[in-house]
Amino acid sequence: MPLSPALKRYKSLLWLLAPLAVAAILFVWPWAQGLADGAAPAPAFPQDTMVIERADGKTLPFKIEVATTPEQHAYGLMYRRHLDTDAGMIFLWETPQQVAMWMKNTYIPLDMLYVAADGRIRNIIAHAEPLNLTPLPSDGPVKAVIELAGGAVDAYGLKTGDRVVYKAFNP
Repeated sequence: MPLSPALKRYKSLLWLLAPLAVAAILFVWPWAQGLADGAAPAPAFPQDTMVIERADGKTLPFKIEVATTPEQHAYGLMYRRHLDTDAGMIFLWETPQQVAMWMKNTYIPLDMLYVAADGRIRNIIAHAEPLNLTPLPSDGPVKAVIELAGGAVDAYGLKTGDRVVYKAFNP
């Protein structure tokens, strides 16, 4: 059965619009990943595990991404839209130092654990506000900062003095 003139025009229009639809998808995907605003692609972060041991002896395992380079420190968890409650990122420095974190381009609330060289949590900042540029400092020199999903500190009952069991800390 031959196509009517209207169906022929419709079919021609579909062939014209298909490339535009593909181009729109290719544009929207990187934007949804946080890259359309000029962000550089995320650096690679090694994966590892750690445990937090509360004062009452309860141990809590976490899957972590490890940030050790200046590039990794600068990028951190920016542009993420989700972080599992049993996951996080550990920022490590070779020597203990005073540090301050911020929430630039960070879309999810985070809890920050500032960890001394012996693995003890020195101070905690819970529910850091997304996109806030206010520096969030450590209470003295620290070897690491651990970022967890906002609310994790409350949910797991974490407190200053709890111990992070990880290879970067002296027992």
